[in-house]
Amino acid sequence: MQLSSYAKVNLFLKVGKKLRSGYHSVESLMMPIQLHDNMHIEKISEDSIIVESNNPDLEGEENLAYKAALLLKEKFKVKEGIKVHIEKNVPMSAGLGGGSSNAANVLVMANKIWGLKLTEKKLISLGAEIGSDVPFFIAGKQAAVSGVGDKIKPLKKPLSINLVLVNPGIKVSTSWAYKHFDTLKEQPKTKKSIQDIVKLIGKRELKKVAHSLHNDFEPMIEKKHKILKEIKTNLKKFGSLSNVMSGSGPTIIGVFDSIYPAREAYFKLKDLYPFVYLTKTF
Repeated sequence: MQLSSYAKVNLFLKVGKKLRSGYHSVESLMMPIQLHDNMHIEKISEDSIIVESNNPDLEGEENLAYKAALLLKEKFKVKEGIKVHIEKNVPMSAGLGGGSSNAANVLVMANKIWGLKLTEKKLISLGAEIGSDVPFFIAGKQAAVSGVGDKIKPLKKPLSINLVLVNPGIKVSTSWAYKHFDTLKEQPKTKKSIQDIVKLIGKRELKKVAHSLHNDFEPMIEKKHKILKEIKTNLKKFGSLSNVMSGSGPTIIGVFDSIYPAREAYFKLKDLYPFVYLTKTF
């Protein structure tokens, strides 16, 4: 099976308290974007899990795609094997959910290949054991996400938004970000709410949506990586309505009111940073 493994952006991210499970409760507005990895997944006769990639870093057992296959294999005593090939296009440790998307695809496809007949609800519950972004990718739609990533409320009126993604070539570990967040003496405060931004999306008020973007991780990651402020300044200079960091970063998302200023900004920025990408939500 050949498939696209789409990345995501967070237009809103509020981090709640750490739970006994070690995970944090979150409130997030997540949207899939056109940027994607290419995956090939097939059943093999030998009883093993093989992960191959154009990026050798993905070929170990720490890869979330491997963990997803292993979880199903062990939980349901599967005696067949699976081979996964990942052509990596989404930057790693970038706040775009590339690894979580790969894992979600493995859960969905292995469920079919191995004839497990698990419901989407069950797959979402299993996905939450791997990582808090995995359940979103199993549902695969624009959604307000809460709990530990396992409560997913799809938007009634999805909105296609033109974006420019800029990553300075820095990796930020999600686990490091959460651990460091817990040590902050003062937790971020905002009057912005996920309910407000969801309503604005429903009303198609893109300019107001752009000014309702929020990410609790942003001040902390900006403090560590000063270049992020420069990226935000450049995105504004080249026409973005507003911008925000995605996930635990460090990718900055510039929101544009149409493809034309977005394309113009992309061409002005593409030689300034290691990863600049023109895309849209769907």
